Amino acid sequence: MASGKNHDRSILFTTPIIGIIGVSHSLELGIVAAAAHMVAGLYLSPDLDLVSKPYKRWGWLRWIWIPYQKLIPCHRHWLSHGVIVGSTIRLLYLAALLLPLWVIFPGLQQVEWAIGWQKAIAFFLGVELSALNHLLLDGLLLPLPASVKQRLKGN
Repeated sequence: MASGKNHDRSILFTTPIIGIIGVSHSLELGIVAAAAHMVAGLYLSPDLDLVSKPYKRWGWLRWIWIPYQKLIPCHRHWLSHGVIVGSTIRLLYLAALLLPLWVIFPGLQQVEWAIGWQKAIAFFLGVELSALNHLLLDGLLLPLPASVKQRLKGN
């Protein structure tokens, strides 16, 4: 398992790569994917299922993740660390929390039409790629040699 510092370094290193790949399709899509990758890597990490750096980054709003932590049976459960499933659950959880704002402020409903399906897909890909980055560093996607694990732990 990589340290929080190494997870952050990896996100900062890979975000421009995601942006460059996205820009090859469209400037807007590249920016959306890269921004989603960066924000998700720092704030919507699979490690929100425990008291972690991403959890603490939410500052005084971190309390919103306490019910999420109670819903996830244990750290690295497939509901938090599962490919596609983990990102989907975190995004749906956050969307459910934001839903009252969408209802209270009807002007926010106009944003839905401005986003478009291509940007929504680019956003989700950015989020999921940040989660895959996290899972790769934790050795959950591919087995990592012991020497690499030691370096990632910061030992």
